[in-house]
Amino acid sequence: MSRMITGLGVWLLLATAGFGQAHTDARGLGLCNAYTVTSRGVSAVGYNPANLGYTEDLKFNVNIFDVQISAYNNFMSLELFNRYFTGDFNGDPINLENKLPNSNQTHKEYILAQIPDDGFAIGLGVSIPIPGLNVSWGNYAVTSGLEYFQQNSLPRGLFEMVLEGNQVNRSFDLAISQDLLLVSNFGFSFAIPFEKYNVGATIKYLAGLGFAGVDSSGGSFSTLATGLESDGFYRYTRAIGGNGLAVDIGFNTHKIGNWQYGLAINNVIGFINWGNDKNYIARNIKLIESVVPIRSMLQISTDSTSFSASTLYTMEMENVNVTDALGNTDSLFAMEQQVVATPDSIRMNYPAIFRLGASYQYKEDFIVMADLSAGLDDYYFASRKWRVALATEWIRFKMVPIRSGLAFGGPYGREASIGAGVHLLWFDADIALKFLGGLSLTTAEGIELGINFQFKR
Repeated sequence: MSRMITGLGVWLLLATAGFGQAHTDARGLGLCNAYTVTSRGVSAVGYNPANLGYTEDLKFNVNIFDVQISAYNNFMSLELFNRYFTGDFNGDPINLENKLPNSNQTHKEYILAQIPDDGFAIGLGVSIPIPGLNVSWGNYAVTSGLEYFQQNSLPRGLFEMVLEGNQVNRSFDLAISQDLLLVSNFGFSFAIPFEKYNVGATIKYLAGLGFAGVDSSGGSFSTLATGLESDGFYRYTRAIGGNGLAVDIGFNTHKIGNWQYGLAINNVIGFINWGNDKNYIARNIKLIESVVPIRSMLQISTDSTSFSASTLYTMEMENVNVTDALGNTDSLFAMEQQVVATPDSIRMNYPAIFRLGASYQYKEDFIVMADLSAGLDDYYFASRKWRVALATEWIRFKMVPIRSGLAFGGPYGREASIGAGVHLLWFDADIALKFLGGLSLTTAEGIELGINFQFKR
């Protein structure tokens, strides 16, 4: 399996030099994604296409350079690392059996409490709109880019075993997860202005480059009086080449005094069919594999009609005592793998996200924004947990806008962002940094960085 993961990683690196998820520009990132109402031009695509109807704010723009990078986990922060992995004041290791000051909880119990029940997860991301191929004019826009999502998780039981020992008559869950997804998208967006509101839509062609993931896993590891037992399993599925379609819809009001409101559903229709021979990856597979032998790396048959594969891995152990374990470690686990049949085409739904937003502008000094959002699905870059975001943008000095925001809920729990820009007559440059899982650099469990340059008229 490690060979397959390495192979896919190399291929993805050659394709994009990075990893990503659903895109927002640096201005939106600085506003902590409270962007349902205030996004404009190509930045409205992917959030609320109805905002293309505000041509008085922006008639034309094109991206010159745009990138968004993120890295996160759901457990470790700088504060936690410095607290337990750099020792005490004298540099000596902390005794985890001791209790925290003014608490009945031990250091060990505190560390385990920080790990979610569904395990320790880590993810990476980069979203790259293709330079020069994201353009808006009037009420229309065409966009294109590469999006990649990656997340891996380990069961909480592994950490419990390390910290608490291998206790008799206790079982540890062996379920793991892994998701890797790379998709290129090409979209056409439009807005229809009415007297008091705008409506808009985006139609996207999703060109799937590849995906891999553990679509089922489970079993447990137990220490019984008779010996060690295990019945762990996981099924690893991968595919290259896919065709798909996604549709976004949006609505917003014209300004009502200083207020404005909007809502949108991204990927209200969204799917990709993977692994068949009716996509450009399959049609050009000989050319691709002359550079990168992708199917061999992913252990997919090189037969001309094969573009997907699935393998079931099992890890079994029964009544293995200490003597057996020490005397024959090479066969401690009975590891087996079995090729599982996959359908000619694997259909994947693309995650949908609901957004509701409002903004208030105070003269020419600042704008306050609020967003409420949630995924209609619970995988890849979507989460069904409700997320509320509040942000403000200081616009008194129009050439140098300053932004900040906070968010609560959603997949990270807490987020904070800061951002700034340099806006000239025909050119915008913006940069932003967002903390994930915490409100400062020391408490955050991840960061997200965005930079973009745009030409505008």
